[in-house]
Amino acid sequence: MFHSGSPVKGKDFIDRKKHLPLFKSYLDNNQHIMIKAPRRFGKTSLIKHIFDYEKGYDFIYIDIRLHHSLDSLSKQILDSAYSFVKIENFIRQTKNSLLNLLKSIKTISIPDMAEITIDLVSKDSDPIELFIHSLNVAHSIATSKGTNIKLIFDEFQDITKLYDKNILEVLRSVAQHHENITYVFLGSIESIMTDIFESKASPFFHFASVIKLDGLDADELFDYTKTEFDKHGIAYDAELLYSTITFLEGHPEYSAKVLQTLYINAMLEKKSIEYSCVLNAISFRVLENRAYLDELISKLKSKKHHFEVVYAMANNLSHEMDSATLYNTRVSLENMGLIAKLQKGEYKIVDIFLKILLQQHDDKMVALDGKLDIGLEYE
Repeated sequence: MFHSGSPVKGKDFIDRKKHLPLFKSYLDNNQHIMIKAPRRFGKTSLIKHIFDYEKGYDFIYIDIRLHHSLDSLSKQILDSAYSFVKIENFIRQTKNSLLNLLKSIKTISIPDMAEITIDLVSKDSDPIELFIHSLNVAHSIATSKGTNIKLIFDEFQDITKLYDKNILEVLRSVAQHHENITYVFLGSIESIMTDIFESKASPFFHFASVIKLDGLDADELFDYTKTEFDKHGIAYDAELLYSTITFLEGHPEYSAKVLQTLYINAMLEKKSIEYSCVLNAISFRVLENRAYLDELISKLKSKKHHFEVVYAMANNLSHEMDSATLYNTRVSLENMGLIAKLQKGEYKIVDIFLKILLQQHDDKMVALDGKLDIGLEYE
């Protein structure tokens, strides 16, 4: 209940009524998909729920952040692909158990391609060549098994850090020929994901259907929370509870943490959830995330004008800089994933806890649009 800290699945996953059916429909029709949303907004939980919990699809999951090179990424794809034909740890076997591996590949449907893999891995081939080969192996195995493999790239906007921007052209040119691979791209830097998939100049323009993952639906989360609180006999003010949920802007992790704190405290103290309980819960969770938030602030202060612009946004202050500088700073902040554009000239801070922290004045935390003052001591 109100699980946080790791991907949520199963009974703890709060159904996204708007997103889940659409996502599954695309998958069932082998439609390539791009999902964009800020960090900690539940992209991975959505993926884990569909693929790990419901177990309806063959898939390969790749978190690009875990790879330091294109070679490393390619080898994970190869290992995952060959596991579908009962050969585990293919790459390691090329170094430690080559004889047994050669015997194993004779039993699979694509022995010639497996031999090519061994040759490429053994001679430390060109990274692009190995990457293309890894994608083609996944497709060949899917074809031979008569299935469609979903190839998931998490934090896809970081793939250019592993090589260069040409990797997008390479991937697009290969992927367009794969009838038995459905590509799923997840990204947390919305502006970059938009450039990759929605810019006419990009090789991925019109390649994938785009899903923008917003925050959790307030009414949906409210109904779920009421059900859980009622089940455990927790008394609460419905209007206050709903205001708290809407204030948290549907942020999956922060909402779960605050509601979890309210639940635990109510159960331990055997009292109803009141105004002060909400203040304490939000204060506690902001403090808990202080190291992460301070890291974001440090990044802002390391770039000229960035902290100034975000601080002004948090406190509804005017900007004292020329329009060109303001525009360029906002673009940079979007590319950092710290602000999002709502409409022309209007932006919002993505992280509600960061916004709260930047609103501190005289050791007071201003919350819920000024309707709540949360007392908070910090250095």
